[in-house]
Amino acid sequence: MKMVDLSGQTFGRLTVICASDKRSKSGDMYWNCVCECGNKKEVVSTNLKHGKTKSCGCLAKELSSKRAKENFTKPKTKCSVDGCDSDTSKGGNGYCGKHAQRNRRHGDTSYVTPKEVIAMKSRLAQLEKTNADKDTYKKFYGRHEHRVIGEKIAGRKLRSDEHVHHIDGDKHNNDPSNLIVMSASDHAKLHANKESEK
Repeated sequence: MKMVDLSGQTFGRLTVICASDKRSKSGDMYWNCVCECGNKKEVVSTNLKHGKTKSCGCLAKELSSKRAKENFTKPKTKCSVDGCDSDTSKGGNGYCGKHAQRNRRHGDTSYVTPKEVIAMKSRLAQLEKTNADKDTYKKFYGRHEHRVIGEKIAGRKLRSDEHVHHIDGDKHNNDPSNLIVMSASDHAKLHANKESEK
């Protein structure tokens, strides 16, 4: 049977360049093709003629990606909560992401975490961080905790030249009985004496 020369013909995105030396098990010719995207591919003649192979594989990837987007992309409809201008693409059940999360966690789309709870969580996070380093002072809402307690002991705001000394040397032990308010110079002398005693 005479071979039909497919050179120069286009099948889908594939343009046939020339015949290859390969044959299929059934004796069909393989053809060297170039895809519209620039990739090269060898394709058996029957697959080209019957439309089974239309590209190097890029067409299947594009179609698969398109189907995935169509199947999984949520419609951008407006959140059902009055006054909310966000859409539901990142949420669910008619709510935007923020209101969907509130509904999921608290069963109430209008729930707002109290400031005291936020402050307490922040405080606990700070303590957890400072507890890992014994040479770091504990913080109390952004201030050194021992100075806050020192001000309570002194009954006034501490001056910048006043220090709060930890009697047992543990910077995390901020019990009032372990703290002494003193001048910066006295504090320096105290530590200097302790160093000389070592």
